[in-house]
Amino acid sequence: MPAALPAVLLVPLLLAGPDPTGLKSAPCQMGVRHVELPALPLEAPVQVCISSGQPTLINFDGALAPGSVGLEGEGRFALVDAARSTLKLVPSEKMVPGERFRLTVRFDDTAAPASATLLLVVHAAQAEPLVNVYRQTRTAESFRQQLQAKEEEVRRCQEDNARLRAERPGPGGLAGLLALDLTGDTGVAAEDIGERITRHPSSALEWARVHSYRAATRVAVRLHLANPAGAAAWAAEGASLVLAGRQGVELKVLAVWQQAPIAGGGTDKVVVEAEAPVTEMRGPFILKLWEAGGTRPVTLGGVTFP
Repeated sequence: MPAALPAVLLVPLLLAGPDPTGLKSAPCQMGVRHVELPALPLEAPVQVCISSGQPTLINFDGALAPGSVGLEGEGRFALVDAARSTLKLVPSEKMVPGERFRLTVRFDDTAAPASATLLLVVHAAQAEPLVNVYRQTRTAESFRQQLQAKEEEVRRCQEDNARLRAERPGPGGLAGLLALDLTGDTGVAAEDIGERITRHPSSALEWARVHSYRAATRVAVRLHLANPAGAAAWAAEGASLVLAGRQGVELKVLAVWQQAPIAGGGTDKVVVEAEAPVTEMRGPFILKLWEAGGTRPVTLGGVTFP
């Protein structure tokens, strides 16, 4: 039977850890992205997030010259499908988060610029699904799509802000959880799930212990992670909980908490909290955590909740 453990584990503080790798990557955009290219070449190419097994479709505003697509590391992509004005990419499982691949195309017309260069940056879990590249005056529809994406982003920020404001006025700790009815009448169920956890070979850190928790509308995972001796300090930037075998079905992660970066040779805990209003959604889930820029991921399968 799952044991009842302290419910305070379900309210981790969101701490921003440093970027030990120094990798400067632009944040991934999950909606439709619009890229406008000036007539003169950019000092640095626009970055686009890609991720293993996840498709990215790039639409260009003009036809591409036949045979003009140049892609570094093309053999490491599971799919490279170039059409008249589109390019579909699916990175293979061989990709390592943090790797970068230069993509160059040449247009089959006289508009400026004559070519375009994008920098594809491998992220542990996030890929930009649709990127529209423009050289000319944009259509009203493209502006409408961009406005919709911004409105959706604002809506999510407002929801998160409202949730944080609702949780702040009351008492902290266990009393706060009870005051907010986050535990329901049955409290918090806890379970040691270490025996069923599987670790992906590419994971940067080992796990020592894993426990999962469920309250009325929240779930959480507490992991004790071990950073190999001699490795750079590791700090989690983000996480995802995807239902195994159901790409695109995932829980909304609310917080990723750790006290401090885990030094090389050290062990410390990381807590991931997510919304789970449907109690039947118990898993198994695939848990991914990553550093800034989607590098040095930790991937664990077999995550279930009480």
